[in-house]
Amino acid sequence: MGMLEPLSAKPVMLALGPAADGRRLRLPTGWRGADGAPQHGLRVRELCGADEELLFQRVDTGGAARITALLARVIEAADGLDHAPDEAFAAALSIGDRDCLLLRLRQIDLGDAVHQVLRCPHCAGKADIDFLISELPLRGDNVDDQDGLQRRVDLGDCQVLLRLPDGADQAAVEALALANPAAANTRLFARILLDVDGQGGLDEPALRDWPLARRNRLAAWLALSLPGPDLMLDLACPHCQSDISYAFDIHSFFLPSA
Repeated sequence: MGMLEPLSAKPVMLALGPAADGRRLRLPTGWRGADGAPQHGLRVRELCGADEELLFQRVDTGGAARITALLARVIEAADGLDHAPDEAFAAALSIGDRDCLLLRLRQIDLGDAVHQVLRCPHCAGKADIDFLISELPLRGDNVDDQDGLQRRVDLGDCQVLLRLPDGADQAAVEALALANPAAANTRLFARILLDVDGQGGLDEPALRDWPLARRNRLAAWLALSLPGPDLMLDLACPHCQSDISYAFDIHSFFLPSA
């Protein structure tokens, strides 16, 4: 198992950069192959009209489920697997790896440049936002000895072993997060916490009894230290110079709203 990772430790930051070898990509977290060895490489195909139709389907499934279906369609091969990549494989990828895949697909097939228009909440002025996917920072682990999707984290008043959240976790909490973000955090924590101070995992009622400060520290670690692209854009309004920084929502960017 990995050594304890202090909450204050800063993740390694690297530019996402261009896709190095066409449609063969390397993901930061990866998965375990059939023999248990860590794997990071896969190959994706070109996006097509059928993929666009999938994203435009008006169905009851949430955004995370549609992204899982999309990734399962476009991943042609993944290193170390003894079967073709399927929805179970796509759902088990870490959130950071899924975000990387979406960004790479956008970069390869539709270009590196992204343009958005925001309205400043302070002066109501419109701001044109332009950035390059290749310039987005990529968070990597700052601890060498890591065990796949598991991480040991020191929360100050306790030590926890957790599993990095994946696509299945996203699907399990996304609807609840719209109604009650705190309840969604409770559900997520119960799903990913494998051990707390050597006493095993915790269920949702036990996590509701956690001190708020401890819950906040765990939420902060998940927000700031998960391996994957850093989607926080630091921006100032060109009209009133107010801070309009925001987190680029890659899921909403990929999923059509009209």
